[in-house]
Amino acid sequence: MKCRYCPRALRTPESRARGYGPVCGRQHGLLPASTPRQRAVTTPVTGVRTPALPGHIHPDQTAIPIQPVIPLEE
Repeated sequence: MKCRYCPRALRTPESRARGYGPVCGRQHGLLPASTPRQRAVTTPVTGVRTPALPGHIHPDQTAIPIQPVIPLEE
């Protein structure tokens, strides 16, 4: 089956049911414009700055004590 607006063949069942493909559908305003999968970040990302004091934790963060595990020699 071919598109009603151009000579291209319709490949998907959705296109065949509509009678036109996605390219012609967008050109004639019958389908919405495609949106990008990933949008660019509009707001710059900045890290949280805290004073370099021992034991100082930012109010929004939780302290997790880290205890290293030293392997025993066999």
